[in-house]
Amino acid sequence: MRLSDVGEFGLIEMVTRNIKPGAGVILGIGDDAALYAIPEGSWQMVTTDTLVEDVHFSLEYTTWRDLGWKALAVNVSDIAAMGGRPLYAVIGLCLPSDSDIVSVQELYAGLGEAAEAFGVSLIGGDTVRGPAVVLNITVLGAVEANRAVYRSGARSGDLVMVTGTLGDPAAGLFLLQNPDYDTGSEGERRLKQAHLRPEPRVEAARRISAAGGVTAMLDVSDGLSSDIAHICRDSEVGVLIRGDHIPLSDALRDLASRLGRDPLGWALHGGEDYELLFTIDVEQADRTREALAGSGIGCAVIGEVSPKEDGNRIVYQGSVKTLPPGGFNHFRMSGK
Repeated sequence: MRLSDVGEFGLIEMVTRNIKPGAGVILGIGDDAALYAIPEGSWQMVTTDTLVEDVHFSLEYTTWRDLGWKALAVNVSDIAAMGGRPLYAVIGLCLPSDSDIVSVQELYAGLGEAAEAFGVSLIGGDTVRGPAVVLNITVLGAVEANRAVYRSGARSGDLVMVTGTLGDPAAGLFLLQNPDYDTGSEGERRLKQAHLRPEPRVEAARRISAAGGVTAMLDVSDGLSSDIAHICRDSEVGVLIRGDHIPLSDALRDLASRLGRDPLGWALHGGEDYELLFTIDVEQADRTREALAGSGIGCAVIGEVSPKEDGNRIVYQGSVKTLPPGGFNHFRMSGK
């Protein structure tokens, strides 16, 4: 059955049939607008992101269910990156009229899985016809008043830290786009999964914020080299990144070795890691490690903040070089 067979309202009824209102939802899907509550003493947060077919994803190697998960997860990550808690989401969806109904149901199944995993209620949206699949998701969240973490607070002398490992999603994308290099190993399966189903660090971000001492934070979506540049620009500082200290997974190292590539390229410029990149007072680093230990997520010191006039630099294999922003940029032709 195709979308053209059931029409807009038939589709909406089918895909929202099993969506239940979550905590704080006063009025969900079905009226002209949704009504919801936010926790007392909190600031409201909002973020939005658009995923366009053949720009941000390809249905040649992305399942509809994985697409639903990722579309919501990347927005949840933006809320987490400021120390907040995601609460509600609205879905804007553009679909060709010949789209298969089962595929759209799978998309919403993935959205539902992510919503359940990260405590988000789906409370509405809009569906339209168009020439390609486009997903626009807006997530609403909350953060305790005066506890939001910005990009603009880094100070010279702070340490630069990152959660997890970097580069896996970029390596996974390489395998998805170049299946002849895929040997089917468990490590390579994990690399592909990192690209298809990112895990936003909601709990880790809240632990970092609560531990104290964090001065700036964001999620690594555009690539480490670009995202540290965002912090430096907004904070009016420089940075020295220690390339040998950037955490890399064994699976990433194994693939890079087999291909004769330097794995650091994926970690610096690949993007879509959705790990947390943050700066912190040097005296609070151990406390932050201890706070994160309870979430099962590791973190590493990868550099230090320096005066603005020093610029953005990286020391790697005994050589200090300028670190220009790379990674993804919609309007730069060298972007992926």
